[in-house]
Amino acid sequence: MGGDISVLSGDINYFRLPEVLQMLAFQRLTGRLTLINDEMSVEIYLRDGHVAFASGEKRGFREQLGNILLRMGKVKEKALNAALERCASEGRRLGQVLAEEGLVTPEDIKNALYRQTERSTCRAMAWGEGLFYFRLCDLPDFANDFPIELRVEDMILEGVRRIGESRLILEKIPNMEIVFRTVYGPDELDSVSLKMDERLVLGLVNGRRPVKELIAMSGISQLECLRSLYALFSAGIVKKVETFSRTNYL
Repeated sequence: MGGDISVLSGDINYFRLPEVLQMLAFQRLTGRLTLINDEMSVEIYLRDGHVAFASGEKRGFREQLGNILLRMGKVKEKALNAALERCASEGRRLGQVLAEEGLVTPEDIKNALYRQTERSTCRAMAWGEGLFYFRLCDLPDFANDFPIELRVEDMILEGVRRIGESRLILEKIPNMEIVFRTVYGPDELDSVSLKMDERLVLGLVNGRRPVKELIAMSGISQLECLRSLYALFSAGIVKKVETFSRTNYL
């Protein structure tokens, strides 16, 4: 791809991470999305619009692959330290050394990368302020050694589920008269990991029912219904129906 090309930047206060990820996924872009606030920075790499890797850094601490494998019980501390020393002396990447020595399997490394990517991305979902920058660029070697491919929709859904803050829900669903319509067709939904409440609420969305009616028909609590709607909306699975009152034309 050549040198880095900056194509998008903005303020998270106005463009939340789910909205930015949706935009990049729609364009099927490859590059690095950097998010920065006063305490932390997160880098999310995308390959053809899918999340390929993410890493978070807080006050100088970067979560390393070895630490995740250690917590997963896939490698012992002594063996990990020896592998890290070899990486430092030979200038090699940890995943390559661990796999070469038979200490972990490629699948173990992919699972660890998935956990790190999910954790870093979900943390950034909760940010209320900060800046973001996206640059077109080739992915680093470590993201290609053990490639993973995560759908943006799944990342958004999981991040929103973990947030669960009513203030964020109210930003997108400020009143009970809002009407939603579905965007995805049945075939597209087969590849998205929805929870039972989310599928229940999605089945009630028909482009005519207001939120208050969805809550009454769902049989679940108002909070759970709103949280499911917020997750579906953030992932781009449903959209608001534009409505206009008669006074708009006077």
